[in-house]
Amino acid sequence: MEQHTGFNPQVAIAMRSYNDRAVIRGTLEMIQRQGYRNFVLWNFDSSSTDGTLDIIKEFNEASHIRRNDSAAYNPGTVLNEAVRTVGGEVVVFLNSDATPEREDWLAQLIAPLADPAVGAVYGRQTARPDCRSLFVKDTERAFGDGLEAAKWVHFFSMANCAVRRDVLERFAFETRVQYSEDIEWSYRLRQAGLKIHYVAAAAATHSHNYTLRQSFKRQFGEGKADAWIFRSGELNTSFIRYCLLPFGMEVVRDLKWAAQRRSWDALIHTIPLRAVQKWGRWRGQLDGQKAYGTH
Repeated sequence: MEQHTGFNPQVAIAMRSYNDRAVIRGTLEMIQRQGYRNFVLWNFDSSSTDGTLDIIKEFNEASHIRRNDSAAYNPGTVLNEAVRTVGGEVVVFLNSDATPEREDWLAQLIAPLADPAVGAVYGRQTARPDCRSLFVKDTERAFGDGLEAAKWVHFFSMANCAVRRDVLERFAFETRVQYSEDIEWSYRLRQAGLKIHYVAAAAATHSHNYTLRQSFKRQFGEGKADAWIFRSGELNTSFIRYCLLPFGMEVVRDLKWAAQRRSWDALIHTIPLRAVQKWGRWRGQLDGQKAYGTH
């Protein structure tokens, strides 16, 4: 697909992976099918043990494949290394389990970067066919037409995004957080006056079915990161406003969504899932306040 703006930058696609054998082939195949051809693919694999690396080698040359230790994985460190390693006027970050849905995905994703006021762009994400109902709902709410997320304090996703190199050279990724590195980084861009642009047409299929234990761990990590990212007081972190009220509001939204779609799965799981999520985030926020001294 030709871009109407005449914007034709050299693009480096930096793909992170870890044990994604079940889906990475589809992602790599869709990259090969892109109409926009001025790109180079780089793979950054976190010591996968399920054969993911073997599939990567079918699609990419050895000189463009890097490995890192999953046991010592820090997202900011890996992303900073990717920026130093790859070339390109524009860097696209795409998770190996985020599969582009259209052959003009890349062209659509990078097009807004023709405007120098735009610092970063992120594309839509849609749930996979096997995604559990409440995670489908969460994906639709966070992405969709983008109107809901626009009301939040801040939102961004590194799983499917594009950035100009000059921006990456000005703003390195934070290594003090283990979760929400994309939120932290893009929030700094906004604070510096750069625009964050959402492109619903640049969609990738990407979702996870977290267990309750996994949900708690993730929300704990994101709550801890919140304590650093929003340390200037952008969030009300009282128990009522940060935990209890969000729990109640999310359950109400779940019940409405379940009724509209006649989803017994959503109806049954809303209370245990939301309780675990909100409690985990609250506990993570408290831990982060202690760790970062942001009381």
